[in-house]
Amino acid sequence: MTEFLASRNPTDPIRVLHVDDDPARLRLSQALLSEYIPNIVVRTETKPSNAIERLDEFTVDCIVSDFDMGSMDGLEFLEAVRVHLPELPFILFTGKGSEEIASEAISAGVTEYLQKGGPDRYAVLANRIENVVDRYRAQREAQAYQRRMAAVYDRVTDAFFALNTDWRFTFVNERGEELLNRPESALLGNSVWDEFPESLDSMFEDEYRAAMETQEPTTFEAYFDPLKTLFEVHAYPSTEGLSVYFRDITDETRIRKEHRRERELLERVFETSPVGIMILGTDGEIQRVNERSVEMLGLSEEAITDRNYNSREWEVTDENGTPLSEEDHPMRSVFEDETTVRGATIRYRRPDGEWRQFSVNGAPVYSEEGDVERMVSIIEDTTESDGE
Repeated sequence: MTEFLASRNPTDPIRVLHVDDDPARLRLSQALLSEYIPNIVVRTETKPSNAIERLDEFTVDCIVSDFDMGSMDGLEFLEAVRVHLPELPFILFTGKGSEEIASEAISAGVTEYLQKGGPDRYAVLANRIENVVDRYRAQREAQAYQRRMAAVYDRVTDAFFALNTDWRFTFVNERGEELLNRPESALLGNSVWDEFPESLDSMFEDEYRAAMETQEPTTFEAYFDPLKTLFEVHAYPSTEGLSVYFRDITDETRIRKEHRRERELLERVFETSPVGIMILGTDGEIQRVNERSVEMLGLSEEAITDRNYNSREWEVTDENGTPLSEEDHPMRSVFEDETTVRGATIRYRRPDGEWRQFSVNGAPVYSEEGDVERMVSIIEDTTESDGE
């Protein structure tokens, strides 16, 4: 008795509905079950039809029912209960016992079958009630947890699926269904290798198995030919299985390749251009120049990028030979007013003493947010065209 009481949490009551057409039996049940289970709440009813109506009035953790109750027997009562509460524990506690009734009760889906007897049978009944309610509550908690996790995973923007240690699907979110082109109902309980046999002997199998063996997360990109999709995959192992987040990066990869080709093309244009090209920061510092600029200015790339566009180290004049002040420099309006300059003429004295005439063009370069992030200046040597 003491050991039985110690196993229960006294703050966690068990709510039982006991249905029996014998009122004396119900009074005995209330008294004896209260001795074996602390804080138990036993509600009683003599008519199954009334009991069914009362199921909407209060919460029940378990039903205990007699078998022979006149107009409705225990199995008919069970069938009616299952319509409302298909998973609620149902114990058939009957004085009319036979192998036939026991077999029929088990086939009908009763949780436990127990024959009545003396007062000591209530100790057994109490034990059965505790066991079935514990399982019922654990099952409900697991289902609630799964619903909470499903809600979380369905809000994840990436596709997601979970596998157990047997490589069987236990969850697939909506985005996962879209990318895998399968509904979750068609995947749950099935092996990932059976559902997607093309993943065998591929990077997917290698990475998943390695993650499970080492219990270390993995990230990789792999193309899955049946879905014509390049996936970015993040897989996280645990002792319960593998959680897999994945994204379709087919278009992203194509765009990245296109951008890379464009950058390579622009780089070739930059380096092979017949005119000088300078990239400047917003404060006027020269950040980069092409080879033609180096040739035209007669300075090394390091020497040029060590200067500002209006540095006093430049010896420049207007086309008439008048030295240019900082205010008169053609690039000044680009920096101050964000205007575009075209065809401004200046004269420049190279380090070897030779004077050259340049046509200067300049314009601001804007970021996606609309802010000026740099300037570009193009210079063309027009000395020979002027006959010098």
